[in-house]
Amino acid sequence: MNKAIENIWNAISFPEAALLGKRVPKKQFLESGELVASDKKLFRENVKTVYWEYTLKPSTCPVLPYRDNEREYLEVAVLQVEMNSQKGHKRIAEIIHRVIPYPLMLGFYTESGDIALSVAPKRFSQAEHGAFVAERFYTTGWMNSDALKTQEAAFVASLAWDSMPLQTYGTLYNAWMDRFTGYECSVLSGAFTIGKAGDRLEQLTRCREIESRISELRGQLKKAAFNRQVELNTQIKKFEQELKQLAASL
Repeated sequence: MNKAIENIWNAISFPEAALLGKRVPKKQFLESGELVASDKKLFRENVKTVYWEYTLKPSTCPVLPYRDNEREYLEVAVLQVEMNSQKGHKRIAEIIHRVIPYPLMLGFYTESGDIALSVAPKRFSQAEHGAFVAERFYTTGWMNSDALKTQEAAFVASLAWDSMPLQTYGTLYNAWMDRFTGYECSVLSGAFTIGKAGDRLEQLTRCREIESRISELRGQLKKAAFNRQVELNTQIKKFEQELKQLAASL
């Protein structure tokens, strides 16, 4: 196993009984009817191998299944994805989450030692009986496993199995979402803290909107006349100030 992803799994320390290590053929994804040609090309060129590394279910670890009117977490699969390059890993995460109906944790890695993690809460589809849809995708940026930033190391450490609420697979997955949300917040704030995902997502969404608006205004700035540049710069500084204040409150 690649050292980078092995270090991550060791840090999390899933129960040994959950280890599966079964290769998943790429054709299982490439033959999915949901994939458009560009997705197939991205997957084919950038994904080297996929392994179903751990299966978390009542027979492999003492956690109860969870089910309510909206979702069903009977077990959780942990997949590791070896990438030929860093290109498009967030889109590839979406593809895998959509093709495999189970709730998942994904671990991406490259030969150079870069890693990324992903989860996606799923609920029953309202359009198709027995189908599931991903509500949101939580996928980290690439992290250098040999030189994790302070907030990245804190995020990985927070995923340790022994620190998880293990009443059900629902409480486990919710805890993961809280931590992945904390990671997203740390990208903006520079510090990793754990809070309830639902309480922070609205602020995160606003931050992303502001970042997009700033990028758009900077694009206009390059082509604008001088008087317009002054106006645009004023707007950019205003948005940057708002983003700074929001990031500090995350």
